[in-house]
Amino acid sequence: MPTAPSGPEQLFAARLAADPGSPLVTFYDDATGERAELSAKSLANWVAKTHFLLLDELGAAPGDRAFVRLPVHWLAAPILLGCWYAGLEVVTDPAAATVAFGDADSLLAALPAPLVQRLDGVFAVSLLSMARPSTPPPEMADYASSVRPMPDSWATVRAQAGPADPGLAGQSRAELAATAHRTAAELGLAAGGRLLWTAPWSTHQDWIAALLAPLAVGGSVVLVRNPDPGPAASRAEAEKVTVRH
Repeated sequence: MPTAPSGPEQLFAARLAADPGSPLVTFYDDATGERAELSAKSLANWVAKTHFLLLDELGAAPGDRAFVRLPVHWLAAPILLGCWYAGLEVVTDPAAATVAFGDADSLLAALPAPLVQRLDGVFAVSLLSMARPSTPPPEMADYASSVRPMPDSWATVRAQAGPADPGLAGQSRAELAATAHRTAAELGLAAGGRLLWTAPWSTHQDWIAALLAPLAVGGSVVLVRNPDPGPAASRAEAEKVTVRH
């Protein structure tokens, strides 16, 4: 029996190596009409940029922690993967973090002003289409403006942490990968499966189900924000969905 990948970084690397060109993350916002689609190769560029933003600009290292608070959105994928590749643990308590990523409203609600000043970096993620930048709140940086100048050469990206190092809310990276495989089985995702995700993200377990479980089976995901039930059936057919959640 083949050995399971040892962490979320390896789950992504395996999917990238096996099928770089087909869609990996497809995103719809039914309130705005936005649709965005990224192949594994395109997503790797964003992961690389986030990885180098953390390492080169902030001097992040294994043992650092990232607080992430975003609604259902394709940008969550490169931010989470970029944090993991840079060796960071993603945490749910902002007071335990050294860096934070999130939409402006979520960050303002979660981070009191003294905490914003203490963190090494706070990145407001614009939810405008095409990842267009926006003006961040005071003491915060705009993620899109900060990440775009970073290198996107995937060949130079190296995972900074090992399977025993913490990955998400206390789980090691190995445990996180194992949970992704188990969750894929619970969802009924077979090899190469395509997941339609229309639920909100209420806990970090939803990230595992929506982002890592498809990676664990070499599959892909269609994320829908503000879902309109009207086009649900035709969208599932057009996107060749195999499992809905």
